[in-house]
Amino acid sequence: MKQCKNTATILFVICSLLFISGCKSKKTLSTGGSLAKKTHKEIVDDALTSEINFKTITSKGNIELKSGSSSNKVPAVFKIIKDSVLQVSLRIPIIGGEALRMDMTPESIVIINRLKKQYFSESFKGSEFLKQLDFNFYNLQALFTNKLFIPGKQEVEYNDYNNFVVNPANELYMLQTKGKGNLSYNFAVDASDHIVSTLIYNEKQNLSLQWSYTDFIKDNDLTYPTSMQAKVEVVKKRADINISYNKLEIDKDFSVDTSIPSKYTKVSFKDLLGSYLNLK
Repeated sequence: MKQCKNTATILFVICSLLFISGCKSKKTLSTGGSLAKKTHKEIVDDALTSEINFKTITSKGNIELKSGSSSNKVPAVFKIIKDSVLQVSLRIPIIGGEALRMDMTPESIVIINRLKKQYFSESFKGSEFLKQLDFNFYNLQALFTNKLFIPGKQEVEYNDYNNFVVNPANELYMLQTKGKGNLSYNFAVDASDHIVSTLIYNEKQNLSLQWSYTDFIKDNDLTYPTSMQAKVEVVKKRADINISYNKLEIDKDFSVDTSIPSKYTKVSFKDLLGSYLNLK
């Protein structure tokens, strides 16, 4: 049980840290409207077609996490290499040096605290809690990039279409599917075929993640949300996150350093980040 709670808290931080925000103005699109009459296949097809096609994504911004009466906001650099790595680098204000880095790959989660010369690592396959959730790296990648997904799989394939129960509700298509361990996934798709909300919950695990997408912009041939609002509850811990950014850099060449300095000490998650998250 203790291991499950520790890993649940890791998931909580992943959901909290992998957001970016900025302050520049942007012209957003109206993506709502009345639903067209579509077949089950057309609804799923159109939601998949509206997704961002990318090889890499990078952006600069800020990360703000609100938990209880505390609020923390720091500059950050966000990078994705598709199907390979998700990285968030938290920067020291004004100075700009790296304070903390989180690397996620299909195999593992690694968090490096440069200020304390410590690191924490956890494998996806070795985590009993994440196995129960049937939640993998590719699901995280999809969540962060406004994509439809099937829990535990890398991509949504044609044979997966029947896994979604589709119902219209309040000018939205509701696509619902199930994961292991009584986990429910609910995707709300609007008339423009974009996901505007993803709700993941499991009452027995005391897990709930409501992730909303707004302020869509058209960037060349791509349309994507530039504001995200998240409400996260994991093992009686709650965080509210408001996220906004101006523009993503798509398919830009860059390198990602995922190495762990040899002189850094491996510690528990609580020892690494407990003081920041008020863990007991």
